[in-house]
Amino acid sequence: MLKNMRRSMSQIETLSQPQTVSMAEEWFQLATADHFWMQWRHRVLVRALKRAGGRVQRALEIGCGHGVARDMLERDCGFPVDGCDLNQTALEMAQPGKGRLFVYDICDQEPSMLGHYDAVFLLDVIEHIQDDTSFLVAASRHLRPGGLLVVNVPASTLLFSDYDRAAGHVRRYTRGSLGRLLGRCGVETQAIQPWGLLMVPLLFVRKAHLRRRKTADAIRAGFVPPNAISRLLLHAMKNTELALPFPVPFGTSILAWGRVRN
Repeated sequence: MLKNMRRSMSQIETLSQPQTVSMAEEWFQLATADHFWMQWRHRVLVRALKRAGGRVQRALEIGCGHGVARDMLERDCGFPVDGCDLNQTALEMAQPGKGRLFVYDICDQEPSMLGHYDAVFLLDVIEHIQDDTSFLVAASRHLRPGGLLVVNVPASTLLFSDYDRAAGHVRRYTRGSLGRLLGRCGVETQAIQPWGLLMVPLLFVRKAHLRRRKTADAIRAGFVPPNAISRLLLHAMKNTELALPFPVPFGTSILAWGRVRN
């Protein structure tokens, strides 16, 4: 394990000073590639990339954390994905991939990074940012003209809970609020797709449970299935919704994508 960590650390390039970010460190230990939610989001994302069309030669994942989503994208889509984050501890957990890893604040606007990518991914990142408009504008400047911006966010203010607070979320979004945000940032939106409809009742239960329990371990309690049976049921729920022949009208998350205006 130490050898792997040293190998990973040696591949991290520093473009900005590491910073403390509003993301629970424990989440990176729990969000593994076999977690039902990580797999669900990934499959929704891969379908979106097929619908979006266009060739991606190099992509950037902003807020890549421990690199699990990046690994899954490189594995199933074939293109290299550079990853950047300000959380150096999380980056040190990442495995080497086809792309590069950076400690990098996108608001620093490093010239060598600007206009460099065919696609930029922000997967459950902007809900942590107070000024999401300025952040998305800064993110979009890393794209080539006509490049693809892909954003995933948690949905519905009604579902905001102690889990969101523990995770460092500032807000949840609606289709309308996310669409308006992308428009303000110069993105021609191609689609705004909710997902996780079948999880909506579970998130209401989670909200009530955490409010009543007042646990100091809200991340684990709110993200990790409690036993093997619940894991099987959640994977079955994921597969059932993904097999539907139509898009769901609302859900616990929203994936949106579009092209940066030339």
